[in-house]
Amino acid sequence: LPGSPPPPPLFDAAHRALRPSGRLTIFSDNHRYCCSLARLLGGMRRGAAAAGAAGRCFASVPLEGRSCERVDGIRIFHGSPGAEGGFLVDEQSYFDRFWEHGQHADRFFLLLEKA
Repeated sequence: LPGSPPPPPLFDAAHRALRPSGRLTIFSDNHRYCCSLARLLGGMRRGAAAAGAAGRCFASVPLEGRSCERVDGIRIFHGSPGAEGGFLVDEQSYFDRFWEHGQHADRFFLLLEKA
C-alpha cells in the first residue's frame, strides 16, 4: 500500500495463507510482546485505512465473557484460548509445567481474523 510500511513477513504470509475470515491465534506468556504485536497490527489497520484499502490486515475477534484489554483496537485476552480461541485440545507442554512451578502461569492471546 502506498504510504504504509509493509507488513512483517509473518503477518504477510499468514494473510496469504488464510481463507477470507480465516483465524490466527497468537498465544504467549509475555504481556509486553502481545502489546507490541497489538500496536503493530493496529498500525497496519490505520495505514490501510489511510490508503483507502483493506490491505493485508487482521481484525480482532470478540469472545463473549472473556477478560481482555484493548491496545490500538486489538484485543489481548487473558488466559488460555480454549476451543473458542482455536485450541481444540488444552494440553500442557513441558514449558507450561516449568513456568507453572515457578509461579509464572500468566497467559495472553490475540485472536485475529483475516480482514
